[in-house]
Amino acid sequence: MDRRTLAYAAALALVLLLIPIRSTKNVVAPPPEGSLRCAIPTHDDAFHRSLVKKYADDKGLDMNIVLCRDLSVLDSLRNGNLDLVVANDPPDSLLDGLATSRAFADGSVWAVREDEVEALRHINQWITELTASARFNRMQKRYFSGKTVSLTSISQYDNILRQSADSIGWDWRLLAAVVYHESRFHNDANSSKGALGLMQIRSKRYTAEMLLNPSANITVGSRYLKKLENMFSDTASDPVEATKFALAAYNMGEGKLVQLIEQAQEQGMDPSRWDNLKTMLPEGHHTRAYVENVLNTYSYYSKLYPR
Repeated sequence: MDRRTLAYAAALALVLLLIPIRSTKNVVAPPPEGSLRCAIPTHDDAFHRSLVKKYADDKGLDMNIVLCRDLSVLDSLRNGNLDLVVANDPPDSLLDGLATSRAFADGSVWAVREDEVEALRHINQWITELTASARFNRMQKRYFSGKTVSLTSISQYDNILRQSADSIGWDWRLLAAVVYHESRFHNDANSSKGALGLMQIRSKRYTAEMLLNPSANITVGSRYLKKLENMFSDTASDPVEATKFALAAYNMGEGKLVQLIEQAQEQGMDPSRWDNLKTMLPEGHHTRAYVENVLNTYSYYSKLYPR
């Protein structure tokens, strides 16, 4: 082989090395920017198709709906083929890796991946605003023949919630709202900080086995809420404000709330109202959102569920 042929062969080999090798693996493309891919059970088609369309319109998203017969479609949500799945009272065993919205009047929830924290926050806020709006009343008239939807159960733990709430003088629906925002009623919930169970309890006084018992967990959590309410009752302007203080302390810690009250006093602010104290927290602080969300959910439960 002469020099010219060798040079040509070397150049050709170099060109071939620089050409990228195309993978034969079939990879699902990520969802397009600004799209919402949603699966809806066939029996909920009309009602939830309308709801999802309103959500997509409000958020400026293109909507792509897939109808499904069962919850096997949740796997498609986990692997990223879907953004949202409408599920009717899904069991905890099917929700691994997922998070669910607050419930609609028909008992359905919207499921997203558990790392979609911001998306779930927007969905819950949207649901809160929607259910209090005139347009939702019009939807109820359309899909429920003008009847106000009233359900009899919030969760499978309602009896425990009623008993614990009675023992501390709370409305059981408020205690249910706390549990919802702590664990979404997932009894086996645990956090990276070691909080366990329905009310996300962290305590060295109790074993993990005890805290994963629904009755024990709700009993411990509700008694702590009552302790916090009593602790701040002298500072709060009235019982309603004392409850808000208890919720805030449950979320941020009683010591941090005490510091917040002391800072308010030093700055000449009225420390007896939560609306004043929360202004000293950053706009996006988790405790500001927590108190508001719990009270919004309580209001929602109060409209739909009997006392």
